[in-house]
Amino acid sequence: MCRDHRERARRQLAGLLAASGPLDLVETALWIAAEEYANLDVGQYGDRLRLICAEGSRRVQAISNPFARLDGLRAYLYEELGFRGNHDQYGDPRNSYLNEVLDRRLGIPLTLSILFIELARAAGFEARGVGLPGHFVTRVAYAGRAILVDPFHQGRVISHEDCKQLVARSTGRGWLFRSEYLEGTTDRAMLARLLTNLKYAYLGRSDYSRALTVVERLLLVSPEDSSEIRDRGFLQARLGRPGAAIADLEQYLSLAPDAPDTRSVEGRLVWLRRRLSETN
Repeated sequence: MCRDHRERARRQLAGLLAASGPLDLVETALWIAAEEYANLDVGQYGDRLRLICAEGSRRVQAISNPFARLDGLRAYLYEELGFRGNHDQYGDPRNSYLNEVLDRRLGIPLTLSILFIELARAAGFEARGVGLPGHFVTRVAYAGRAILVDPFHQGRVISHEDCKQLVARSTGRGWLFRSEYLEGTTDRAMLARLLTNLKYAYLGRSDYSRALTVVERLLLVSPEDSSEIRDRGFLQARLGRPGAAIADLEQYLSLAPDAPDTRSVEGRLVWLRRRLSETN
């Protein structure tokens, strides 16, 4: 039964990613969670979020000032409903599962941004994610006025300079900041970043089996991503599957022959081939 629900969730995810038209980020994120949570009702959680969005929109419908309208949404989501950033357990994988974020009202910058974007769109804002290095924020616009918001820090309004400082604090490399990041990113890129966060959360716990399932889903989002093919190979090796690991690492070298880690990957292949020959 466990395997059946995982396969169903993977099929649903693949179908959403292959469909034409805009990606439904909330539904897609919930199907990612459904692979981990056997009894997750995707429709029920989607309805819960839609109710939150509808109520938030109702509360600010008479407000025309963009900042006041935004403040009404912020007060509802953070002060009344109690959503907040999980500063104490930032690396907890549950922070990357949208069902857990809705249940626990705790999340990381990206998952709280998904919630905030949906709420803002329901309230008449144009909204999209802003993928800063090391941190994630949102960009909303209403009545011709664009505003940057940090959903991880209680939905506070931030400036261009604040974004530069967020990058510097989160990465230690302020020079990574680029003004063009503030134009925003796509929902599909947000999904890839969600999965990447989840991958590193599991790697941090040495849970290589779950990390592998995340990489497999990342390759549904970006099938030609050579770095994920490489990482799938490394994880296959970790899990004692040298044949599958060799196939992935050979494919990586063919896709990225000039990559800076070519020699180390070649060395790993020599070891894997020797191990495979010893077991046959």
